[in-house]
Amino acid sequence: MNKLPRIPDPDTSKRLLANLRRTRLELHEVNLQLEEISAQFEQELLKQKLKRVRQKLSVLDVKESSKESSVG
Repeated sequence: MNKLPRIPDPDTSKRLLANLRRTRLELHEVNLQLEEISAQFEQELLKQKLKRVRQKLSVLDVKESSKESSVG
């Protein structure tokens, strides 16, 4: 009634193990690619934040310059 799992022959075991190792390396490669993409997105977000801060600073500089010229 209970069928025990069949143990594969040595050649099959070697082939399956090689396939598992290759698959593990392929998954590792994909994970590294995803990390790289994530880092690129993070870099782009930082550039956008820096641009917004610089724009706000330039607006403030213009406002301060116009106040100084109207007072002086």
